[in-house]
Amino acid sequence: MNENLELLSCEQLASFLGVRVGTIYVWLCKKQLPPRIYRKLGRKPVFIKSAVENWILNGAEMVKIKEV
Repeated sequence: MNENLELLSCEQLASFLGVRVGTIYVWLCKKQLPPRIYRKLGRKPVFIKSAVENWILNGAEMVKIKEV
């Protein structure tokens, strides 16, 4: 395992991105965040900081929601 793996909580990610914590939960609920940037530990999501940074550097596109 990567010894330098840094994880962020929803609160830390919100602060890192400059958005409200509620926004993070809305994005999660609507499955708009790419699955590669987070994992679920029990019921709580944790975000992989290096994956979040790469996502931002590559344009931070949200996952497109398919309309039914």
